[in-house]
Amino acid sequence: MDTQALEPMRSEDLVPGAVLEQRFLDGGVLGDLEAQGVELRECMFSDCQGGECSLPQLRSTGTTMLGSSFATLALRGATVFSGRIEGVRIGALLLDGADVSVHKIVASRIDVLSLRNAKLRRLEIIDSRIGLLDLSGSKIREVTVTGGSIADLVPSRGDVQDFDLSRTELGDVVDPGGLRGTTLSAAQAMYLGPAMAAHLGATVVD
Repeated sequence: MDTQALEPMRSEDLVPGAVLEQRFLDGGVLGDLEAQGVELRECMFSDCQGGECSLPQLRSTGTTMLGSSFATLALRGATVFSGRIEGVRIGALLLDGADVSVHKIVASRIDVLSLRNAKLRRLEIIDSRIGLLDLSGSKIREVTVTGGSIADLVPSRGDVQDFDLSRTELGDVVDPGGLRGTTLSAAQAMYLGPAMAAHLGATVVD
């Protein structure tokens, strides 16, 4: 995105119901923020810092966030299309009930990524470190995780089609029976074998 074509944005512009189009916030300090129903159209956030930030029912199209850090970024019920998050550090990114399409999370560290009951289409997570990825009840279409790691995964147990985890480092899986529709590598399947066996009530012996 060409920042020269964007108008400057201030932290104070993020108020309930704000509609912001082709705006650029560089180095903004957001503190603890709550603003419902904000709409972002082709905006960019760079090197911003936030504490407990809540933007429920956010609508975001073509928006990029770079090199920023948040204690909590709560976007419950958001609609996010054609965006990118790169090089961010977030304690908890909460997208419960969100509709996320054609979106990328790149080279980021997120302690908790919650996508409970979300609709996910063409979501890519690339070279990122995720502590807990919670997909409980989510609807998944074409979601891939490449590189990086997921320490703890809560599978969807919902409608899952084309969820590829085979190219990431995968740690513990809560409820391994919920991996239906997931693509795993042979090494991951071997690692998860005892947990899968326990879920099925089987005993593994040498």
